[in-house]
Amino acid sequence: MKKFTALAMAALSLSAFASEEAPDMGNPTEVYTYLGASYGSEGANLKGMMALSEDKGEFDQKTGILFEVKNIFNEGDKTPKFGGIQYGQYPDGSIGPVGTKTKGYASNRSYRLRYGTINTKNGLGFSVDAVFADHPFFGSTSVIQAGPVATIPVGEDILIWPILYVGAVIMDDNIQDLNPEWPDSSSSGVDIASTIGTAMVYAKWTISDNWWTLASYRYTMELNGKSWDDDVMEGGLQMDAYEFEISLAYQLTKKQNVRAYYSTAKDDSYWLEYNYAF
Repeated sequence: MKKFTALAMAALSLSAFASEEAPDMGNPTEVYTYLGASYGSEGANLKGMMALSEDKGEFDQKTGILFEVKNIFNEGDKTPKFGGIQYGQYPDGSIGPVGTKTKGYASNRSYRLRYGTINTKNGLGFSVDAVFADHPFFGSTSVIQAGPVATIPVGEDILIWPILYVGAVIMDDNIQDLNPEWPDSSSSGVDIASTIGTAMVYAKWTISDNWWTLASYRYTMELNGKSWDDDVMEGGLQMDAYEFEISLAYQLTKKQNVRAYYSTAKDDSYWLEYNYAF
């Protein structure tokens, strides 16, 4: 009974921010309150959005915060986490690096927060996107970017949204692990590994009243600092520079849909998702 009461109160609090009109659930810049859950090759995921403002006032501006947790239960094979260079004695008696140490395993779970605002008259907006994950070599990693978005209609059934982001990669400062004999010069415990830029585009095709598809393509590169996609042994961050994602959705009702996803991330992944708008 207590669980039912808590769920009911949560639903009522979300409904307070709900739009009276049915939202366009296939529009990646639409602002409305919803929850979604999915499961696939990379485990269970949860996402949702809280609408912070309604489409009112002279500026016709809508604002919201999106959150996402991927691989909630941290499923899948874990990657050993780098714990420093191990030193030992060579046959000639000298001392030098003989291997690496590990300190547990990197988590497969990741988190995303995105703040966005959109003008419903001209389709122009701005968003701040932050992804938090665990890197096997650098430890806790944050990728924080911000930039503008535009809405471009192509005919009656196709919409395109180009996005340009600029930001930074913030990581644990593990330089001391590379050579324990170096003086400890770290003061903050974090390191801005790179400044980066991302070009991204979404495209939606409305197939019918109930069917639509949404595709996205992303390219990320370093502007300064460590290379985004080079291997760690080559001084890079070893991230995916390119990512393509596509989903096919069926609108069950005006406020419910199911989607099938495919992504090139993590050597191809797929999942099935259900979304409910309040």
